Amino acid sequence: MATPLYDIRRRVREKLLEPYALVTPGSPLVAPQGTAGATSYSYAVASVNATGISKASQAKACTTGNATLDATNYNQITWILDPAATSYRIYRTATDGTPTTTGLIGTATAAVFNDTGLAGDSATAPTENTSGIESPFWNDDELTRILIDGCKDLWKGIVDLHRNHFATIDATNVSLAASATSLTGVPADCFRVLSLEPRDLTSAGVFRHVTFRPRPYQSSTFQRMRALGNVSATDYDICYDLLNAGSPVAAPTIVVAPSVSSAITCRLVYVHTLSATLSESDDNPIPGESDNALIAWGVAYARAQEREDRAPDPSWLAVYSTEKQNLLVVLSPRQEQEPEVVEDAFGGYSAETC
Repeated sequence: MATPLYDIRRRVREKLLEPYALVTPGSPLVAPQGTAGATSYSYAVASVNATGISKASQAKACTTGNATLDATNYNQITWILDPAATSYRIYRTATDGTPTTTGLIGTATAAVFNDTGLAGDSATAPTENTSGIESPFWNDDELTRILIDGCKDLWKGIVDLHRNHFATIDATNVSLAASATSLTGVPADCFRVLSLEPRDLTSAGVFRHVTFRPRPYQSSTFQRMRALGNVSATDYDICYDLLNAGSPVAAPTIVVAPSVSSAITCRLVYVHTLSATLSESDDNPIPGESDNALIAWGVAYARAQEREDRAPDPSWLAVYSTEKQNLLVVLSPRQEQEPEVVEDAFGGYSAETC
């Protein structure tokens, strides 16, 4: 399962020796189960992490509990889950029934707990937050931005492996209009084209024999094709090339030649860039167990604020470099099954006649 960026950010804070303090939980909900009654109970919840414990929530009272709590007649306590917490402590702060004890009655890893008559230890619910720093030097937004920059740096190296880790198939938006010299509907996140073909390759597809061939726009072949004007493209080779900056600046322009007399709907397979709207709630988009690489990147660039030269921490940057290199080795090759048939040396290639 992919790791959310906010969880990677939490681990960066641990390396920076500045864990963010847990938020004080909101008051829990208390719902009697089994046979209700007219007995009052009150509960509070505190969140726990590796550093310590939060302040306890405000106590929540229930006045319809059973006089004696057991496995059948019990109080169910629920609260809002905190992704930064590793567990929770539940305190019974008051009781008019049985059991008569108060204090810590148990712990939970999920945001639900059943008081089935558990004995309390008489402890007072915590009133101080020992789970971290409430006003840290690095705020969440800047650490998140640093991690997103790390994702983009890893993306560049993985794309260069040419193993289709970030391939997208668009069989909906792209088409070549009649008399047009470029495709329409090219996705805004298109960075590199892997293949282009007519969308309908079935026996009913009018343009199934059309082949799109990548050629440099300034080549003599492309120039000859531009000179043809509109053609009936039921069985024709069409040259194409990418122009302009492309994603993330804007969608690239995919120019074609010759133009055609009838519109062709297309299937575009391309390498996509990372979402421009990555946020802390998104999963880490980099494959190959890359969390440690992002943590090293995050610590290295966060430490830059502490350094006189404002450069990334060289020790952590070296860790990142090693993690990145190991990641690139792991991600290539992706397919190790030996083919049963070996293609000839020039299979899939033809003379540049387009």
